[in-house]
Order: sequence, then structure tokens, then C-alpha cells
Amino acid sequence: MKKLMTICLVMALIAGTANATITFDEFPVGTVISNQYAAEGVIFSAGDISQLLPIIYLDGAMPSEPVLSPQEPYAGDFWMQFTVSTNNVQFLSGYWNDIGTAIINVYDPGMNLLANLTNTTTGPELISISGLGDIGYVYFNSLEDIAGGDIDNLSVPEPATMALLGLGSLVLLKKRRA
Repeated sequence: MKKLMTICLVMALIAGTANATITFDEFPVGTVISNQYAAEGVIFSAGDISQLLPIIYLDGAMPSEPVLSPQEPYAGDFWMQFTVSTNNVQFLSGYWNDIGTAIINVYDPGMNLLANLTNTTTGPELISISGLGDIGYVYFNSLEDIAGGDIDNLSVPEPATMALLGLGSLVLLKKRRA
């Protein structure tokens, strides 16, 4: 029993730290993105303003790196919905021409606003969202920047690891009852 509890504890620690990184290079440039990353725990939807789904572009500042951007290259908005429980979301954001031109709103699963964020530098910036509780949605808006903005290297919890944690917990419960 002690061994089983130790295994479950290790699995819980792994599940708490294991993340999948979405690089947007799995699909060709020009691909409109919606539910292609549902297996990784994130679904993209049209923004409030542009009403267009985000699309994969090549960033002129880093032409070898595909990025996800609002349509009308780089100027627009979109939503990220996290379908697995997460309290930590991270992505590379940019390429910003001016400070304070990004609008990044963070919501819990019930659509209650947790935080309003913006870029604090020009160029690319790592946006790290944690310590706010369970994150359900992130709204990304780049309309205020003259050249717009994009995201890359989105880090999300790995659903497979979460499933392993659930399986380990079930095994532990069965052993306790036996």
C-alpha cells in the first residue's frame, strides 16, 4: 500500500509539471486553426472584434518560425479555451512595436475575469500566466499595435499525464477498498 501511494504521489507531481508545447509548425502556413489542438487541451475560436479564426503565418521578424495570429495578418483577436484543468499558461507573444499594445485577458472556466495583461516590452515577449487559479480562457487582441501581434510556443498541461494521474488515483481507491 505504501508503494502504491508513493507511485501515485510521483504521478501527481509529474502531472503538475508536465506540459505540452504547441509550436504551430504541425500545419502548413495559411491553415485556419480551431479545434486541431483539442487533443492537447486547447481550442481556438473567433474573436469578439474580428469574428475570424486565427491562422498560421510566417512572422517577418523570424521567417522560419510559423506562428498563430489573428487574420488580417497580425491585427485582430481570438480566444483560447483550455479544456483541461490548468493554472499555468505560457506563450511567446510579439512582435510588438510599442509597449502596452497587447490585450490579454485571462478568465476562469466560468468566464469570470482573473486578470488583464499587456506586453511590457517591444519585440517578442514571454507571457507567463500563473497564480490566478484555474484558467479556462485567454483572450488575445493585437489591434492596438500598428503591426499587430502573434503567439508561438504555447505551453499547456499534457492531457495524457492528467489521465495517468486519474488512473493512478482509481487504482489507489480500489486497493484501499480491497
